Amino acid sequence: MSVVITYVVAQDIANTAYDRNLSKALTILSHQIAWPSAGATPSLRIDEPAQIALRTQESEGIFWKAQLTNGAVINGDQALPTPMMPPDLRLNQAYFKDETIGGYEVRLAYMWLRNPEPMSRGDLEQRVLLVAAESRDSRLALANSIIKGVIIPQFLVLPIAVLLIWFGLSRGVAPINKLQKRLRGRKPDDLSAIEDQSTPSEIAPLVDAMNDLLSRLSHSVQAQRRFVADAAHQLKTPLAGLRSQAELALKSAPNDEVSDNLKKIVAGTARATRLINQLLLMASAEHPETVAREVFDLNQLSRELTEQWVPQALDAGIDLGFEGTEQSVWISGHPLLLSEAMNNLIDNALRYAPKGSQVTVLVRRSETTIDLIVQDNGPGISIRDRERIFDRFYRVLGTQVHGSGLGLAIVKEIAQRHHASVTVTATRPNQQPPGTRFTIRFMSKP
Repeated sequence: MSVVITYVVAQDIANTAYDRNLSKALTILSHQIAWPSAGATPSLRIDEPAQIALRTQESEGIFWKAQLTNGAVINGDQALPTPMMPPDLRLNQAYFKDETIGGYEVRLAYMWLRNPEPMSRGDLEQRVLLVAAESRDSRLALANSIIKGVIIPQFLVLPIAVLLIWFGLSRGVAPINKLQKRLRGRKPDDLSAIEDQSTPSEIAPLVDAMNDLLSRLSHSVQAQRRFVADAAHQLKTPLAGLRSQAELALKSAPNDEVSDNLKKIVAGTARATRLINQLLLMASAEHPETVAREVFDLNQLSRELTEQWVPQALDAGIDLGFEGTEQSVWISGHPLLLSEAMNNLIDNALRYAPKGSQVTVLVRRSETTIDLIVQDNGPGISIRDRERIFDRFYRVLGTQVHGSGLGLAIVKEIAQRHHASVTVTATRPNQQPPGTRFTIRFMSKP
């Protein structure tokens, strides 16, 4: 925009200056006309001072001609064009026009004059057309000089202006950037109020509104946590009593039918107790600040947990194994939560894998990652179900295994709390049955 405006202004300045010179040239020519009386033909004789004035204008020189009303040229260059008389002609007034002569662009200035002496009634009015022309090269050169004189300093000033604007904006938004970093650096479970001591007054209302939202959200989360914990604890006691009474009654069951019913009660209370424990663990996984974080050997923890599941694996007719690393694999985390995550994965594998299957717990370490893997050679999980099995209370259709649908959701929550990822793939993608492999991947510090 600046270049366009400068170009237009420069063209106007150059045209005004050179048009003024052409107008002066017409004035000089008008003073050189001799007006005879009694209807004689006017003449134009350029004296030496006038010739010098015309040739030394601020251009390459001015060309002219003087022409009568009948078209006769009384002096000057006959090659110059003859402009048409405007309908609203005003004598002794200069008009301007751009023309092209022999491939060159020129600027014309023309004027109509009449004999200033009063004429007799028998004489026709005598008029003379004066034409002055010059090349447009000079005015274009002047316009370019003006453009260069204005634009070049702008190109030097613009970077400085950009730097000043950048510096000003950086200083202006620095408090906002600090606030953004503080918010991004917060833990997901940190719902404390934002300090507004260094907050700019322009965004102070926004910070106040965010603090109000955080306060209400904190109260809501606390109420939810208290409800889950209280409900779980209140349900565990009567369920434990019901299970104990059912087990006692089972020892003295009078017949097989009563015994089967009591066994179903015991199994149902066991599933309900496990669901309650999973709800409590889900609450702990969502708010792990209540659990101590420590450095432990993942290899040793995985081996110990695998050994604890061996009796259940033998009862189910499944070969349960462990493959660890030769050296210790130290990570920082919550052993209790990771133990529950591994228990859920092993329990799922033992539940869904058919009799005679193999379930293996593996610990692998590379330069950048640590992998905890639980895999089996069972029927596997379809690709469509893999996208939803980590949702709460979602269960794969077509299975006869009892469950709450919380186990894998707990595994995912625990993995996220340890800044790890959990994925599910096929153990043997190109074979049948494909099997299932769950991988919890931790980032390994060098």
